[in-house]
Amino acid sequence: MNKKRLSIQENIIWNTIGSIMYMVTQWLITILVVRIAGVETAGNLTLAISVNNIFYSIAMFGIRNYQVSDVSEKYSNKTYIHSRMVSCLMATILCWGYCMVIGYSSVQKVCIITYCLFKMSEAFYDVYAGIEQREWRMDYIGKSWMYRGIVTFICFLCGLYLTKNLSIAIMGMVISSFLIIILYDIPATKKIANINTVSSIDSCMCLMKECFPLLCYLILSTVVTMLPRLIMERKLGSYALGVYGSVSAPTVIVQMGASYIFNPFMTLFAEQYNNGQQKEFWSTFRKCLLGIVGISIISLAGGKLLGVWGLNLLYGKEIAEYVDLLLPLICSTVLTAFIWFLCGLSTVVRDFKGLIISNVIALIISFYSSFILIDRFTMQGATMALIVSLLIEALFIILFLKKKVEIEKL
Repeated sequence: MNKKRLSIQENIIWNTIGSIMYMVTQWLITILVVRIAGVETAGNLTLAISVNNIFYSIAMFGIRNYQVSDVSEKYSNKTYIHSRMVSCLMATILCWGYCMVIGYSSVQKVCIITYCLFKMSEAFYDVYAGIEQREWRMDYIGKSWMYRGIVTFICFLCGLYLTKNLSIAIMGMVISSFLIIILYDIPATKKIANINTVSSIDSCMCLMKECFPLLCYLILSTVVTMLPRLIMERKLGSYALGVYGSVSAPTVIVQMGASYIFNPFMTLFAEQYNNGQQKEFWSTFRKCLLGIVGISIISLAGGKLLGVWGLNLLYGKEIAEYVDLLLPLICSTVLTAFIWFLCGLSTVVRDFKGLIISNVIALIISFYSSFILIDRFTMQGATMALIVSLLIEALFIILFLKKKVEIEKL
């Protein structure tokens, strides 16, 4: 078993390169849908992505940050794996039930359920990525994202081009993604950690019970960002959602890029917190914050200078006419990344109460402001509603986090 530990810089580089490559391929998929199958089909894909964000959250169960900050190894690797199997099965069943109840078309239902299976492959892989991160071997994570990005992209492209059927294209991604888990991810994890450790139903249920508040927070947080799009689809239709999803697709890279900077630090934050290293903790906090600010400035400048040209290049004149949506969407994705950072820290210090309260408040604001602002500002109103709710959520999380840290006296 290889116990080599990479430096924080090496982990960031590997995680960033691999994750960005994966995000770029997923982003290209949203572009190709418009080019090959049209805006209406792109709207169905955007709907499937938006709806499955909540079921992906259920599958993740909020355990990743808990897992990588479990430096005392309270739970075994096998327990984390078993709990992820349970949560993925539960999320898939709930997604199927949701599609049976909500009045989507048959095409939309099939797309949503098929895309759910793809997201379950991501969620199941994530538990192995958590083991690798805790072992400070994110080179395996980076390589996995590279393989997954390339292979799923090729499968989707071939399926969509040959059949013009979105569900078949997504199913190609599902099959290839699970094959990568079997052929690469599991063997790679076995090289650096013992995943055949002792586990039991009791330990699995105990872990899920302890992390249940994190699941609640994750669902609430996902719904906060999903609600404006779903309300917009109901009010303005699939075409508007297709346009909105197309313009917003490039901004997701900004959001994920920021998360790639701070995600590798979560284990370090946990070690510093548990060791009472107050000075080092806040020094790491400032470094992550500066990284997020730097990405924000670069992204906003790039959107301002290259927005029209980029949308024309990617989608053509039909989508480029909506360039005014771009900069506000970049702001909302940066705020989302900042929220992820704060929520990750709250998980490290085990402030579950603050997470729940902050997200409930944000959810209420997101719901009511979406109806008001979309009626008045149409598509732009969806972004405005999200920005307002995220700003208020950030304020409350910071207040709760500050209180928790001061009480614990790092």
